[in-house]
Amino acid sequence: MEARRLAKRMYQGFCLFLLGAGTAVSFLTLETATGLPAALALTTADCRVCHASGNNVDRHHNLIITKGLDCLNCHKQVLDPVTNTYVFAPFRDCTSCHSTTVHYDKHGLYIANWPTMSGVAPGTAPLWTQVMTFSLVNPAKYQYQVCYKCHSYNAFGAAPTGVSPVVSHSVINLTDQAMELNPYNRSAHPIQVSLNSQTGSYAPKALVSNQMSLGWTNVGTQKMVCSDCHAAPASGSTGATRYLLKGPRTYWPYNRNGKLWTLSDVRNNTNNWSTDLFCVNCHPMYSGGSWKNNVHGDGDHLGSSYTIGGLRLNGIPCVSCHVEVPHGYRLSRLIGYESDPAPYGTIQSNGTKAQVLKGFKKASSPFSYSEGNCYSTAGACGDHSSPKMTYDW
Repeated sequence: MEARRLAKRMYQGFCLFLLGAGTAVSFLTLETATGLPAALALTTADCRVCHASGNNVDRHHNLIITKGLDCLNCHKQVLDPVTNTYVFAPFRDCTSCHSTTVHYDKHGLYIANWPTMSGVAPGTAPLWTQVMTFSLVNPAKYQYQVCYKCHSYNAFGAAPTGVSPVVSHSVINLTDQAMELNPYNRSAHPIQVSLNSQTGSYAPKALVSNQMSLGWTNVGTQKMVCSDCHAAPASGSTGATRYLLKGPRTYWPYNRNGKLWTLSDVRNNTNNWSTDLFCVNCHPMYSGGSWKNNVHGDGDHLGSSYTIGGLRLNGIPCVSCHVEVPHGYRLSRLIGYESDPAPYGTIQSNGTKAQVLKGFKKASSPFSYSEGNCYSTAGACGDHSSPKMTYDW
């Protein structure tokens, strides 16, 4: 056994030496499940998909000498049942040595220079299913292709609910953005395709023009980019630190006082909603004395006190109906259900969910909603306690 382990370490050391020297090692052999050597197709080009500098690759591969490490300290291996060999898993456990701020602090660089960087183009997947196939695009054709390199199955692997095991700088689990922005979902911001081309959505697919701010009124056919909503945090910023939000309004889903945004804030013009609420960068919601849909303006939603999940709240929170991560979702109009996992479902301070819905059906127009379009058994939603139609999956 010790002889086999020593041989394996020798193979790894030789691998390290060749990679550091810039040598392709397509014929290098490693120990297999059967104890027989097998081919491992690995080259320095694999590392340089993300790291263009050869110095960076060489520096890491020199760790066997300077730190007594080897390949498997950073590059995990799993058994491939088809070839019966051990191969490198897609995820590199960089956080074993590096803090999560390393790449977080470089987002401004990624955003500014994305046309010169490589990206990945996603394959297809059904409604609310992880995209598991990606092809390298170098240089990237679209900004989201650079984002998908790290914010998808391409980097962190299986996450069937869309929630990965990787904890972000905002102290939430990263979610699969390629899954969220999938054109086969019921709703998504128009990053990959325009709203009229959102295959999984049903009519009406787009909002109407007066539900959008100037510059975004060409509804249905316009597309946007990730940096319309995200940017590197400004020095000394507070609201934008969470989720790297961008714009004159950067607070979501909490206001600057740490309370969830509610429709009562909008109705009563409190907590500086018009200058702080992130969604208002693009969605006016309420202007000129009128609401932009009859749901937000419904009197039952504008009361000053509700009990949700055992907590007394000043108005109905936005996230009682909508998902906290608003890239795209399995339900229409970015609606979330009480069964949704965090961070799509917002967890309140007492550990209960802020979301209350069990069913939702998109109406034919912004002012055609009735009590039957929503279903909930929460005490605060007595008018919606009986299902009255077929709701979104």
